[in-house]
Amino acid sequence: MTPVRLLFVCTHNGARSRIAEEFAKRAASERIESYSASLESDRIGPLPISVMGEVGIELPAAPPESVFDRYKAQERFDYVITLCDPASGEQAPIFLANVDALYGETAQRVNWVIPNFRSLRGSDEEKTAGARQIRERIRTEVVALLSRLSLDTERR
Repeated sequence: MTPVRLLFVCTHNGARSRIAEEFAKRAASERIESYSASLESDRIGPLPISVMGEVGIELPAAPPESVFDRYKAQERFDYVITLCDPASGEQAPIFLANVDALYGETAQRVNWVIPNFRSLRGSDEEKTAGARQIRERIRTEVVALLSRLSLDTERR
C-alpha cells in the first residue's frame, strides 16, 4: 500500500510546520509520511527550538524547504495542512491562495488556525508559556489528524 503523504506548511520560517512534521513522524504508522515547508526562508527562532527540546525533540534552526521548491521538484502530497493565524497579522488569504494554486488539484487541504510564535508578547516566562500552548495545540491537531487518517487507511 502506498503511504499517505502529508505536507505541513506555514507562512514564515517553518517552525509550526516543522513541529507538526516532527510530531507526525513520531506518532504515525508506516502508512503515513510527513514533510514540512514554508513560504519564507528564515531561521527558526530559539523559542520553538527550546519548547520542543522540553519534549525531547531536537528541532533544527534551519527552515524547511520552501513550498515552491517542493512544488518545482514535483513532489505530490495527499494532504496539505496549512498552519496560519490571520489574527496575528499573517497574510492568510494570500498564503492560502498560493497553497491552493500549487496543490489544490492534487491534494486535500486542511487549515489549522495556529498562532505564530512571532506573535507572542510579554515577559520571557509569558512567551515560553505561550510557546508551550502552541506546541501542544499542534500536537493535539496532529494526533487527531493521524487518528482520522488511520481509520481511513484501514478501511481501504
